[in-house]
Amino acid sequence: MSDTALVAPQPHELDVVVFGPGVGESILLHLGENDWFVIDSCKFPGEKTPAALKYLSSIGVDPSVSVKRILATHWHDDHIKGLGDIVRECPNARFAMSGALAGEQFFQLVLEVEASNRLVSGSSSATEFADILEELRRRGQRIAYPDFYAQDAMVLFKDGGYGKTAFVQAVSPSSATVTHAMADVASKIMTTGGVRRFRHPAPNDLSVAVHVRVGGLSLLLGSDLENTDDAAFGWKAVLVSPSLPFGKSQVFKVAHHGSSNADHNDVWATLLGADPVSVVTPFSRLAQPLPSESDIERIKRCTRNLLCTTWPPSVKPPKRRGVDKLVETATKTRWAMNRKPGFVRIRIDLSTQTIESPKIQTFGSACYL
Repeated sequence: MSDTALVAPQPHELDVVVFGPGVGESILLHLGENDWFVIDSCKFPGEKTPAALKYLSSIGVDPSVSVKRILATHWHDDHIKGLGDIVRECPNARFAMSGALAGEQFFQLVLEVEASNRLVSGSSSATEFADILEELRRRGQRIAYPDFYAQDAMVLFKDGGYGKTAFVQAVSPSSATVTHAMADVASKIMTTGGVRRFRHPAPNDLSVAVHVRVGGLSLLLGSDLENTDDAAFGWKAVLVSPSLPFGKSQVFKVAHHGSSNADHNDVWATLLGADPVSVVTPFSRLAQPLPSESDIERIKRCTRNLLCTTWPPSVKPPKRRGVDKLVETATKTRWAMNRKPGFVRIRIDLSTQTIESPKIQTFGSACYL
């Protein structure tokens, strides 16, 4: 898809733009009437500007005016790269993050970690968050906190939508997740060692999954939410929530890069319509990148409309005599990023309130699977 297709939506058009360069994920929503919502952040290889900001610039949208909300679904490095830049460039936006990380203890821990990170090489998700807190302080907040703590039932946005009200509602984390996380922040949230980061808890129940409704249209954005044996956490908690929005979604951002531990049959049967337009973002930093071939086949049994933002997610590094053994002393796993990252854009005419003929466009190496 050429850059000539990069044109701004009309006021009556809903846009869902999913970026996934191989490592990283970000989503842009146009909710009508030039109201934009940014979910997470990533950068394409070799780029200094976050993908969401670069895209908005390419279509002539001023983020300082048009971006109304920014959400950090969770604090893994592949979801927050450049998020501080987005918060800085969007002073008109209100910032939200997972309610599972609320509390003074967590914020104090972040600031202590950021101070220690300055003494070593590299950046981290904790440092990115400290950068956001600094920007909030710069705006005059006496105590730098997010505008919203997102958790089940929280409405994050309600406005606009071309004469229709657009609702963006968090469907996770559950109250049990929030309570559990706040009880032991220091011992379980941060890594130890050189550059300190947020841990990658499994299952990924701190993530904010989001439901979007504009008129008769619904979207479900799964973030990295996973399954758990306990019905009070993860997707099981979403499925039994009394505040779950009505109606089945026609668009689905597949959770956690399509991995089997984030797939729940009842999500497809209960929360999604028939053959929803589904988008998966890959994760290449594994010996077996996600989604795997078996993941793809599993998801395709649930929908005939599956796209991936960058395909293949990675390629095998070339063999180099004299170099391979040296590299193997440092790491057991190597990969080469796909050099042509991509993204998917789904554009829907709100004036018709139908998903029957959405305009789906792929950019870079994004494609149907």
